[in-house]
Amino acid sequence: MVRFVLQVAISKETREKLEYAQALMSHVAGCDLARVFDRALDTLIAKLEAGRCGAASKPRAKRRPTLSQRHIPAHVKHAVWQRDGGQCTYTTESGHRCPARDLLQYDHVEPVARGGEATVDNLRLRCRTHNQYAAEQAFGRRVSSDDRVRRRSGFVGQACGSPS
Repeated sequence: MVRFVLQVAISKETREKLEYAQALMSHVAGCDLARVFDRALDTLIAKLEAGRCGAASKPRAKRRPTLSQRHIPAHVKHAVWQRDGGQCTYTTESGHRCPARDLLQYDHVEPVARGGEATVDNLRLRCRTHNQYAAEQAFGRRVSSDDRVRRRSGFVGQACGSPS
């Protein structure tokens, strides 16, 4: 087994949490800090995956209905995340795949504005930059920029200068 040394400065409160977790795991033979970290990371990853990519140990039997066309059901998020390997799917013309694994977004291949649905086949993972690039390709630079401004300002669905 390959081992790595991790050196990190932590607060007194974090150290106390670590010692408490180690005490709670004292029934596990050879419970050292490495094992506590490993167990803690397993738990954290499972929780984050449940929220971020729809991974759930017990999926809901009934799905809640929604009126939003942009809503992506958890089972679809999970399937897309698994298929795309938790990585941006943008590929250059030479075949180089974007290595980004952070700030990932679910991107509709056929945009919602053009009738695209939240299906496994119509979704892909894209980093923020490549998702924006796809929007510019589909709608033009000016339109995607204006949409972003309206969304941030709370004027979703209203054209600039249109009567309220």
